[in-house]
Amino acid sequence: RLSDAVDYMTEIKSDCHFLNGTQQVRFLHRYFYNQEEFVYFDSEEGRFIAKTELGKPSADYWNKNKDFIEREKSYVEIFCKHNYGIIHGVTADRRVQPEIVVSLIPRHEEPSTVHHLLQCNV
Repeated sequence: RLSDAVDYMTEIKSDCHFLNGTQQVRFLHRYFYNQEEFVYFDSEEGRFIAKTELGKPSADYWNKNKDFIEREKSYVEIFCKHNYGIIHGVTADRRVQPEIVVSLIPRHEEPSTVHHLLQCNV
């Protein structure tokens, strides 16, 4: 008998947080394994921070690599501020009531399970 397949998912999310336009920008580079954040880079701290035991080896390894840390810090300018200039021009004066649709999506791989995905589109 073949064993049941198991899904594993990794994600990387890049967040830019703006205060007073681009006067103060915080960049977060967040790493997830099976929907749990395990390590992230914080530009205000200037280093990677482990959120779980799984993230400690990665944070320790990356924090020792000064070139890698400098590249992460540079994303405030080359990613956040750059995209702010593009997006702000399109969205700053937009005053449209958002349309929100929330959907419950069953997992097709496991029809007998009670686990579903909740999807929100705005």
